[in-house]
Amino acid sequence: MSSKIANLWIIDDDPMSSFYIKRLAELGELAHIITIYNSAQGAIDYLLHHKNSQEHLPDVILLDIYMPEIDGWEFLAELKKIESLLVKQPEMYIISSSNHPKDLSRADTFPEVRAYFQKPVTLDVLKKVVTALK
Repeated sequence: MSSKIANLWIIDDDPMSSFYIKRLAELGELAHIITIYNSAQGAIDYLLHHKNSQEHLPDVILLDIYMPEIDGWEFLAELKKIESLLVKQPEMYIISSSNHPKDLSRADTFPEVRAYFQKPVTLDVLKKVVTALK
């Protein structure tokens, strides 16, 4: 498939959910590299370490909002603090099991969040995310 993106990240503490999303992305041939982070802190650390490397930074981040330690909201706040240091800005998408209006409206307060999808996501949803980058 010629519309593959270079690098897709999944940040989610639920291994089943992460595996499912990764498998869909693989089946859809959506990205050359698919990386799973089970902690938001690990993703932030990697971003900071590779801030000057286009090839190591993600094109798209699929972010769960409810995680222990640093949740998705805190990840977005941390990303905002370091985004000017990154040579490439990732496209942010929230993927959550929550459909609570409070979460949906809170996501709207982050201009960097392109869309909010409820789990379980489908291959069509993931294809739309990749197509939006073209």
